[in-house]
Amino acid sequence: MGAAVKGGFWPENGVNTLNTIETTSADKNRVAKALRGKGQRALRAIMAALNGVAPGANAAATVTRVTASDELGGARPIETQTLINRATTAADVADIADDILTAHEWSNTPPANLDGNPLGTR
Repeated sequence: MGAAVKGGFWPENGVNTLNTIETTSADKNRVAKALRGKGQRALRAIMAALNGVAPGANAAATVTRVTASDELGGARPIETQTLINRATTAADVADIADDILTAHEWSNTPPANLDGNPLGTR
């Protein structure tokens, strides 16, 4: 899929269509970093459960943490906190599409050209 080029440098040099840019490893790294926090683990578990399957697969994610204690020393008990443990639904697919896939759409609306500047600044 490509974008038609209208006017400017590229058409004057024989380029009338620009092809879609492939995702690079840097782009994937940026997404991975954005989703690596504890607050995103439930979403990651849902995405992993839905990867290549229909809704209904189980999504589970847990973390361990040291419990609070009034004691000043000694061993502290470790507890497991469940972030998510349920079957995925069709609503999860819609949420992922809404939260992840539409968050970075480009707008083709030109900026307001209030001062007549050819660059379109305000």
